[in-house]
Amino acid sequence: MVNAPFSITLNNFITEYHTLIIFILVIFSSGWILSKPLFHILEWINMLAQDKYYEPVDKNGFVRSKSRKSRKIKYTFILYKNIIQNLKYLTSILEENKMEREKIEKLKQEWVADIAHDLKTPLSYVKGYSSMLLSNNQWTDEDRRNFLIKIEEKSEYMESLLIDLNDMFEFDSQPLNVKKEQHDLVDFIREVIIELANDPMTEGYNFQFLNKMKGNFPYSFSPSAIKRVLHNLLTNAIIHNPNVTNIDIQLEKDDVFVVIVIKDNGTGVEKGTLKHIFNRYQRGTSDSSSGLGMTIAKQFVEAHQGNISIESEVGKGTSVSIHLPL
Repeated sequence: MVNAPFSITLNNFITEYHTLIIFILVIFSSGWILSKPLFHILEWINMLAQDKYYEPVDKNGFVRSKSRKSRKIKYTFILYKNIIQNLKYLTSILEENKMEREKIEKLKQEWVADIAHDLKTPLSYVKGYSSMLLSNNQWTDEDRRNFLIKIEEKSEYMESLLIDLNDMFEFDSQPLNVKKEQHDLVDFIREVIIELANDPMTEGYNFQFLNKMKGNFPYSFSPSAIKRVLHNLLTNAIIHNPNVTNIDIQLEKDDVFVVIVIKDNGTGVEKGTLKHIFNRYQRGTSDSSSGLGMTIAKQFVEAHQGNISIESEVGKGTSVSIHLPL
């Protein structure tokens, strides 16, 4: 009877010890179950930081957060279901951005190669015609005149390429600021159209200007910028369409915007090209442009707090709308 209290105490100690061990094991197991998904999430985030845009997998190539059989999320990961879904969305967005960057870089390289070729070709013309003029051949005055016309045409083309390049470098290096002045927008647009219509390259194209303002319209804008916008859009309508194309320019306004619409009944633009038409380095089918015209037009319009949009259908023509705020 003397040993009974000791026996009870020992039994209590053993029971409590077992309970403590079980408690520790439960805590350890729970901690492992709870922390395992966290390690998975941390590894995933670390992979994203290293430009690896996919969910971590085990040694057999299976995603750890999903059951191999049902492909549903494991019960141990259910607590973190929302985090995992958000990480999946973030991963897909980052992967798309990476693919877009790679695509733009490829387009940039191709564009630079095309521009180099486009500069080399007219340079060879200029060099060739210059050599012919300097030769001892007895050229007629008409021959010399034709040579000089060709030299001037190629020089103007090279100049336009260099202007486009310069504009794009300026857009990259600093915010675009335009100096606005008060001018009559109706007369201004009409003068741009007349100037272009008198260019020999527009022979055969039919221009029509429709002013729905019913008179003059004083407006504050940058003459050089808006002239560049109109020139780029009208030139696109010329070089991408046959010389029997009708090109209509319409000026109107609503309660919010001044609207300039340039519409043609030409060949139209394919949907694949239309989607990226305002993207830098996107070139059309013509060799007569740098591929920067639409991008530059968009930049200048947005510098006026306006917007530009395009609609087109193959075989029916193209319509470009410029909205400038009142």
